[in-house]
Amino acid sequence: MGFLGQLFGLGGKGSVLVTVDKPYYISGELITGSLHVDVLEPIECHEVVVLVKGKERVRWTEQHTVTRDGETHTETRTFSDGHEFFKSKLVLFNVQQHLAPGKYIYPFQYQLPTGLPGSFDNENHASVKGKIEYAIKGTLCINGVFTRDLKHRQRLVVYAQLTGVVVPVQAEKTQIIRFLCCFNKGQCDLRVAMDKNVYGPGEVPQIHCEIRNQSSRDVVAMRSELVRVVEVHADGRNRVLRKTICCATFPGVPAGQSLSQPQSFQLIGNGMYPSTRGQIVSARYCVEVTCDIQWCPDVELLLPIALGAPLLVPVGVTPTPLQ
Repeated sequence: MGFLGQLFGLGGKGSVLVTVDKPYYISGELITGSLHVDVLEPIECHEVVVLVKGKERVRWTEQHTVTRDGETHTETRTFSDGHEFFKSKLVLFNVQQHLAPGKYIYPFQYQLPTGLPGSFDNENHASVKGKIEYAIKGTLCINGVFTRDLKHRQRLVVYAQLTGVVVPVQAEKTQIIRFLCCFNKGQCDLRVAMDKNVYGPGEVPQIHCEIRNQSSRDVVAMRSELVRVVEVHADGRNRVLRKTICCATFPGVPAGQSLSQPQSFQLIGNGMYPSTRGQIVSARYCVEVTCDIQWCPDVELLLPIALGAPLLVPVGVTPTPLQ
């Protein structure tokens, strides 16, 4: 409630709590929830409301060396921007005089706009703050100049509606192997196939690799990685941030030999938000397959994928075993 609320007799007079019926919502869905109000003593107020809003924001700093009047020094430049998707106020109850002691539940519904980007938090990776966030704030609007409203803010998880067709993907590459980036040691052929182009967190992509190492250098190891690529924009400046979310290592291929092997790995790790695209923040993913060759540039293939929302598992439902 705060010092002023306690000073003028409102401390401990009540509380509010916002709840929603699902752990997350898809853009365009109907949000359903309730505002729970617990009044311990009569409170003079005029309305009970919820405020629903969504926004994105970015901020980072950069060090630049500048020269003025023959003197060189370093200055810090800050880049920041924000964009509001929507902001809606829902009046749940108009109070005539005061709210009597008791427990009240006010159900509410809100239709999310279509085309919203999904919730995302860059979590200060590469010292860049980038967020797409949604929230519902419940408020008991209290009368008086020196009083503070009773409030509760509930974070709302929203995911974008993915579009496109789920299809298998494949890519291939032929690269000359150059020792110390200069001396030709032959070529290496890499072909990668995946069972589909859309996955959910925790899934295991079915990845199959074919390697023909026609060079005189060993491929010492093969790697499969899930890479997150975040783009942020502010004040005419763009930043592209790459982060490896998870990876796995597999056997390599000796010089002059070929190998066909699966390189599947589970998509788990921190920072694995579903793919999304806002106006100033976006996040996309790719599976990167690498032939690790010592003293030579690696052979790499990138296969773009979309990461979808996690599946909702019903509570208390036991799968029926197959007969």
